[in-house]
Amino acid sequence: MILQKNDQYAVECQTKVSQRCLQNGEYCDSEEDAVLWVEYECWINSGEGWICTTCHEKIMNNLVKKRYQKEAEPKKRDPDDGLNSDLEKGIDTVL
Repeated sequence: MILQKNDQYAVECQTKVSQRCLQNGEYCDSEEDAVLWVEYECWINSGEGWICTTCHEKIMNNLVKKRYQKEAEPKKRDPDDGLNSDLEKGIDTVL
């Protein structure tokens, strides 16, 4: 979602789940510049909006925690339950 204030534009964080969430990106002179700013800052485009990096980190931590809880359950798991047993926090990058 694009916010407008005093002829300035900023992209709003879609989720706002982190306590450290920026809420919205930097205000710029145009909508295109606002989108370029969040892309440069590595915000995630969900297809429905943008997610800031702190909220993305919080979401990924919650997924990892949920996966560990699911693995700790004593019941027998169905191999076709859709859970990835190789789920890890973050994304490996090659530099």
